[in-house]
Amino acid sequence: MTLTLTLPPQIEALLRQRAESTGQDITSVTLAVIAFGLSFDESDFFEALEGIQRGLDDFDRGQFSTLEEFVDKQNQKYGLSLEA
Repeated sequence: MTLTLTLPPQIEALLRQRAESTGQDITSVTLAVIAFGLSFDESDFFEALEGIQRGLDDFDRGQFSTLEEFVDKQNQKYGLSLEA
């Protein structure tokens, strides 16, 4: 089946970034994201979508953390010693 999607630029950018960082093609990454989203039950799915949208809105406003900041926060919160 062929399905053509028009994605918001920020979603396309995130998919391309993930594809590049994992060495996969964008089609494979997109299919994996869709399959992952479909694995949620309905209420979890919509909660996840709302969370993603909040994250995208924060990103658009310049409100985001670096990976290092995130890892540091998780290390402090959960007593871990992960490295970014």
